[in-house]
Amino acid sequence: MANFTQTASAATQKQRTGSDLQTQEQYSNLINARVDEILDQTFGEPGSTQLDGLFVMKDQKYDTHLVRTKTRPTGTMPLNRDADSLQYISGQEGFDYTFRTYNYRQAVKHERRFQEVDDVGIITEQYEWLMDNAKRTLKWAQVDVLNRALGTSGAPFLCLDGMYLLDSARPNPDPRVPNWSNLESTSDITADALFTAQLNANNTIGANGDPLRLKINKVLIPQAYEKVFWTLTNSQNIVSSANNDANWAKGRFEYEVLDDLSSNVIFYLLDDPKSEKNGLQMRWTNRPSLADIDFENPDIMGKRLRMTFGIGCLDPRYVWRGGALNAL
Repeated sequence: MANFTQTASAATQKQRTGSDLQTQEQYSNLINARVDEILDQTFGEPGSTQLDGLFVMKDQKYDTHLVRTKTRPTGTMPLNRDADSLQYISGQEGFDYTFRTYNYRQAVKHERRFQEVDDVGIITEQYEWLMDNAKRTLKWAQVDVLNRALGTSGAPFLCLDGMYLLDSARPNPDPRVPNWSNLESTSDITADALFTAQLNANNTIGANGDPLRLKINKVLIPQAYEKVFWTLTNSQNIVSSANNDANWAKGRFEYEVLDDLSSNVIFYLLDDPKSEKNGLQMRWTNRPSLADIDFENPDIMGKRLRMTFGIGCLDPRYVWRGGALNAL
């Protein structure tokens, strides 16, 4: 008799224990099994093309790569008659910065017999598992940069000037040039906060003290803040204002939700992050690559995946600005 009143009871997980060597016994319920259907579960995307788009990708040959910067002199031309002694300008070096890359490896192995009896494609999928782990490693390295951009819990790297990706009191290489900031005050998402960020971007100075007149190109926000941001930038009038005032922020800002961003941080992109102006770089010594493993036992087979990369940042002022958001 049919039972249409069921009580939940969690299924028992099939735990794999012992050796990391893949054998046919571990998949006894799949291989040559008398079942009606074998269904591969659906999984989330391990990588993120969205995050890839925020980094300049560059190759470097060695584990460390030293960048030495130069800066243009600051100042104006003096009044000087033809008979007067000439005054000469002098340039100077900027900050040095070292990009570092780190090696990542992982492998799979299996018995030859497993390959001979595998009739559901498990062996082929193993190599996809390796690529999934590589993509996942890259994604979490990239999003960690953004989640810890404020440095409140440390950061995966420091920028060219020794500061966090978003920071205040940032030194310029020329000691005559005042410090600068790309850190906004903690706030809600409001028209006033966006106006202040726009004004501060416009007033940002370059390494030699000249104003850069930067503009907000796009705003990056966490998923939880999308409704607030959309309402603010799409309302004709200020929501709940006493006099139904016109909304300055309407239609002014393009935004994008960063799916993997978990910190309450807002980012203002001041230029295309794929341009050479973006100091935030992912450096590659070895792109992900598969290779066969030679075992002493000819009946053990396997492949390893290897990659070497690192993340660092030169001058962030031309692309990156932002700050913490008040919790909703």
